[in-house]
Amino acid sequence: MKYITVTNISKNNLKGFSVKIPLQKLVVIVGPSGSGKSTLVHEVLYNNSIKNEWDIKNLPKVIEILKQKVIPPRDSKLSLGEFNFDQLKMKLAAIHKGDLLIVDEPCAGFCEKERKVILKMLKDKVKQGYSIIAVEHNKEIIANADYIIELGPGAGRYGGKLIFEGNLTEFKKSGTITANYVFNASKDIFKQGIIEKGKEVTISKISAGNFNNDSFTFPLINLVCLTGCSGSGKSTLLNVVYRALYKGKNAWKIRLKTVNVNGKSNVRRSFIVPQSPIGDHPSSTLATYVKVWDNIREIFANEKLSKQSGLTKSNFIISKSILEAKSDFPKDVLKVLYQGRNIKEVANLTIDEALEIFKSDTLIVRKLEFLQEVGLGYLVLGQKSGSLSGGESQRVRVAKILSKKLGDRSVYLFDTPTRGLHLKDIPVLVDVFRKIINKNNTILIADNREEIFHYCDYRINL
Repeated sequence: MKYITVTNISKNNLKGFSVKIPLQKLVVIVGPSGSGKSTLVHEVLYNNSIKNEWDIKNLPKVIEILKQKVIPPRDSKLSLGEFNFDQLKMKLAAIHKGDLLIVDEPCAGFCEKERKVILKMLKDKVKQGYSIIAVEHNKEIIANADYIIELGPGAGRYGGKLIFEGNLTEFKKSGTITANYVFNASKDIFKQGIIEKGKEVTISKISAGNFNNDSFTFPLINLVCLTGCSGSGKSTLLNVVYRALYKGKNAWKIRLKTVNVNGKSNVRRSFIVPQSPIGDHPSSTLATYVKVWDNIREIFANEKLSKQSGLTKSNFIISKSILEAKSDFPKDVLKVLYQGRNIKEVANLTIDEALEIFKSDTLIVRKLEFLQEVGLGYLVLGQKSGSLSGGESQRVRVAKILSKKLGDRSVYLFDTPTRGLHLKDIPVLVDVFRKIINKNNTILIADNREEIFHYCDYRINL
């Protein structure tokens, strides 16, 4: 068997990383979000086919990469799932036998029927002698792969290590966290919510997408899940609910006037939580997005040495140039220390580490502890906002919601919140959802992963 051989590569959280990847097989790369999967396929394999930065043996000259969209193009008349499915079909039809195709989460957002079709498409191509690598969290692809590579054990600086490499039979016996969730996890792990008959919302006269004068009812103060294959109207319905219930600034611009809403007085307002990347400004970081960097800059500006040197808050800003490692903070700025660390060292702290350093500052702790709570304690304060995965970005938004004084009677809407999440992270997300619901709020999600169905109080199949 011919292998791509990666030896002693260091990139992001991959340090001295080595792995063998067989060709003409369906290879699946698994592991927690942020464990190094994207670094391996995008920044090492794909970029090396262009830049030839490292000596990687047997790497095909042409590497095609397909990453799912999280928002369909504006000019597309297809649903997000239909668009992504068409892109996959076209990419599979266009590749040549000597090429390598990398597909990033090919099954994300799809129903079980569609996932089986996608698996068959990939397997049929491999039988014809093609090489395919899939980065995936869905059980169907993992449980039917020819070869598994698992990264971990955690994420960020706690990840980047090769946990397992081998065929499916070996993987089943490996006892890794992913193998256990895929092959051994029983439904006993999952917790079903308790349904109480109470207030609900009914939206009628819905005429949007493929809905024609339809009606939709969902219970409040529950975790409600919309399921259904691509094109069934899940995203359309989320948008209808959002617009019908929205009471924020300029609500008249987006509010649907053609529908009837019963139970609207039971809802204060609606919030839609997108999966698109956070912070599109070139100098946006995780810390600036959650507005904790202002607090940290103020602490440094109030240090005795800062005042003696005439330094202010503005001297501790992370510029685009610093973020891209083209320049550094001035020497007098780096001399200012807090708890023995300068501003650059603080920017490189993880959320977990920063919580320990700033444990006496209640405001900073409040903003950061929710990031830790949604399972993102491994992220670095000064990390570029645009470098976060879709799943990470959405969880950052959830943490930001939690960090505010939560009002009641709100409806929060999420489209495929489990996208990019390892199986072990789904219970973490649900626990956070429950905290929002316990404040007299409602969570309405559109998702097709069976692992989250067991947690939902109410399920509506379209």
